[in-house]
Amino acid sequence: MANFMGARLWCRLQTLPSIRAKRLRIVVRQSPDWRNTPYPDLIEDSRAFCRMIAEPTGLPENFISDVVAVWDRNFAVPFFHVRAAMKDIAQENLAAVKHATIASVASANADAFAVGLLYLFIDDDDWLHPNIYREIKPYLNDANDGYIFGNVLCVSHVELRRIEDGCYTNNYAVSVQFIRRRIGNFDRVMQHWAANEAFHQPEFRLVHVPLYLSATNKHPASTMKLKDGLKEDELSAATLRRLIEKFVDETANATPPPEAAWVAPYMGKVRKVFASLL
Repeated sequence: MANFMGARLWCRLQTLPSIRAKRLRIVVRQSPDWRNTPYPDLIEDSRAFCRMIAEPTGLPENFISDVVAVWDRNFAVPFFHVRAAMKDIAQENLAAVKHATIASVASANADAFAVGLLYLFIDDDDWLHPNIYREIKPYLNDANDGYIFGNVLCVSHVELRRIEDGCYTNNYAVSVQFIRRRIGNFDRVMQHWAANEAFHQPEFRLVHVPLYLSATNKHPASTMKLKDGLKEDELSAATLRRLIEKFVDETANATPPPEAAWVAPYMGKVRKVFASLL
């Protein structure tokens, strides 16, 4: 009887999607509740974020908070509500990714060894190919530590970044075996600039996947798009409006190449959000 009951339990576990089918752990980095977090807390979070990325980007602590002050005085939709809309689009995308569970950094780090064959790291406004696991699967091997795949840069145009250039925001995955191997490995790969360094150590077993499976949504409310857009101009309402107008005009004619056709619906949704500000 005991063996019979054990066999029945095993069969039931094999049919549970959460046990059998969830092969990816998508870890969403810093992701506030943009609509419901008190404004002063979001401002402090923005300063903490700028401090965290100051070394690789050169951004001052108040970069985002200064933008928010100008933005909210001059546009009908507050800056943080626009960020919420970008997150909504990304969550719609992530919900469509097959064989995946979604976790925050805190929860993924706490039980990082519980589930998942691969760990992927992503910002809360970016996208993944809905069949990313199926596309990566032929390249999987227990001996590999990590994988780099193609990244689609969605700005006012669509650019396919060179796969050989390394880890961008979200175009890499690591095996659960690598995370288990040494305390601190999760933190070594959570941010892409650190992951790029880890991936290119001599002992790291890296595989390049020649497919475009992630997208960076560099919209006019994203930190790096703002940094680039304000590089030669002072922050002002007119500068922000020109940045948004240029984005809306140019994305109207942006057609992804066949390798990145899957990003088109999400680009359309992003364009609609920014067009509504004008």
